[in-house]
Amino acid sequence: MEGVPSSNGYQGGFGSALMQKDLGLALDASRANGVPSPMGATAFQLYSMMMAHGQGHKDFSALFEFLEGTHTKQN
Repeated sequence: MEGVPSSNGYQGGFGSALMQKDLGLALDASRANGVPSPMGATAFQLYSMMMAHGQGHKDFSALFEFLEGTHTKQN
């Protein structure tokens, strides 16, 4: 589909680095209020892995590509 991040190698859009930052803020708030957030913590770790592999500039939806193991492609 034209105009969606996947049609452009997941460039642009809402970056994975921003998603990881926002998830970190949400986890901080949940901890401060004593509310467990296991899914939020898992998502934070997944985006942290993407960032460790240099994929923080890609749209947050590139997580699916990353999990498939195609993150080693240079886009």
